Amino acid sequence: MSEHLPVATLAHGLDRILFNPGVHWLRDPRSHVYNFTPWLERIPKVNDFAFERLTGFIKSSRDEDLRALARQEDKLFAGSTSSLSGMLSHIYFLLSEYKEVDCTVLSQHFRNESTGFTAGQRMPAMVMLNYKDGIYAIDSHSAEWDDPDKNVLTWMGTLLENFLTKPPEEFKNFMRIESEPIQPGEKPMREAFRFAKSDKFVMRSQLDCQDDRLPGTGVFDIKTRACVSIRMDILNYEENSGYFIRSQYGMFESFEREYYDLIRSAFLKYTFQVRIGNMDGVMVAYHNTDRIFGFQYISRDEMDERLFGSTPGIGDKIFNHSIKLLEAILEEAAKCYPEQSVICGFETRLPGKVLDVFVQPADWTGDEDQRPIMKLAVTLDHELNGTVVRASTALKSTNEEWKINYQIYRVKLSEDEIRSDYKMFLQHKKRTLVLPSDIPLEKAEEFWASLNFGNKLPEGQAKLFRPEAFSLATSSVEKYRELAREGRLFSSQLEASLAGRAKVVLGHGVYEEEPLALDGVSAPLSENVPLSTPEASPSEPPVIDLDAVVGGQYVKDDLKKPSD
Repeated sequence: MSEHLPVATLAHGLDRILFNPGVHWLRDPRSHVYNFTPWLERIPKVNDFAFERLTGFIKSSRDEDLRALARQEDKLFAGSTSSLSGMLSHIYFLLSEYKEVDCTVLSQHFRNESTGFTAGQRMPAMVMLNYKDGIYAIDSHSAEWDDPDKNVLTWMGTLLENFLTKPPEEFKNFMRIESEPIQPGEKPMREAFRFAKSDKFVMRSQLDCQDDRLPGTGVFDIKTRACVSIRMDILNYEENSGYFIRSQYGMFESFEREYYDLIRSAFLKYTFQVRIGNMDGVMVAYHNTDRIFGFQYISRDEMDERLFGSTPGIGDKIFNHSIKLLEAILEEAAKCYPEQSVICGFETRLPGKVLDVFVQPADWTGDEDQRPIMKLAVTLDHELNGTVVRASTALKSTNEEWKINYQIYRVKLSEDEIRSDYKMFLQHKKRTLVLPSDIPLEKAEEFWASLNFGNKLPEGQAKLFRPEAFSLATSSVEKYRELAREGRLFSSQLEASLAGRAKVVLGHGVYEEEPLALDGVSAPLSENVPLSTPEASPSEPPVIDLDAVVGGQYVKDDLKKPSD
């Protein structure tokens, strides 16, 4: 294995969040006392962060350690949490027949709100199976018109992970105005990973953070969650950064709204990711791209209860069934065009009776409309102790033997008919991008070309510009923009009313301004340090064994714990 960085730990005393359920305000809205250093309140600008000083995300197909481990373990597939979670989500939709989530823990404001998954969560998943020397390395696949690098939140997540785990003196070295130039030949050390294996798979998970006092491995994920106004109107993030979380509960401008959206749009992905990495949970930082409002630690058990219900062990059962079914589907997909790279698209549409899988060869020099294509369909039924039952009954089972009987077959349609279905699939994957308030439609291409948050040179051929993907604000988007404008005014009035008052930090007293500053924000008190510093993980992450599949039926046992 390549040398890697130790697993990070939380800085700034944030570790106490891990052991106290619920939301922790960064600044209490009533007394204005800070629970954590005010240094965390204002987020540095994305374009000021030196992303080039980090290894960056390594695709599965470019990860030689991952490929070597797959070869060593004699596995057919290798993938990362990011490339697998979308496919696993659609397998879960099939397993559960789109079981609704549990929002009964929320206040009466959400009593009549939807308990189904969001459109974004239901969006089709696409991956590339990169074939080389008998192994398929799985990467997420973006369509020719989709460019994730132009999403500010892609970069904001990386910035905030470092912001929350590095003290100011260390973090400033990653700011372009403060850091020393990178020396010729200097290469950032790669992040720490944990690897898991199943019957056909080696899976990789990045280890964001660790605290040995947490159950199990002590590892957890850091998730940075932008407020609803940002997520619904992403290109207008600068104006929408005025949106202000003012209360614990309520339909808007509240932590409760963000938690409600997390349940329906993110928990499913999170629960698969933490299981692949054998993590305890996720720590969420709520922000508006300009400031952080608060934090919350959400355990794996809590996510399971919101998604799957209160049946003991149901999350582990679902995860293992999903992994086994994914293995079987990808084996069939690979057989469509043997020993070559293929593009796969996964979609389970409501009501969750059939999972459609489209398969195309990745390498094709002819007309795109003539690229070969096949379609697989996946159906299944559930058995408890040999009796066929409905999905809802299976998901409530405790001690019964739960088997999945699945069928994977090639759809007998002409290529033209399959292409017609595929075009509909791609339509479901497309999303309309709303232009910022000050950008007219005729300036959309110029604006799109100017987005470069990481100061990153484009790799390979530039993505196609698709004019029809852009629109002006709808009435619902305008509502969020109005809330953002009101929030900015509220924030300005609040800061004016507090001007000249000492900032008080819980447990530290008056916050003293120090010379070290970042983007106009002072450094924290020197004694404001984490409560503990857990030891780094071993240089070689352990391999976790998952259960094996036998034929077209399988029985789930609990995920085995790693040796550490």
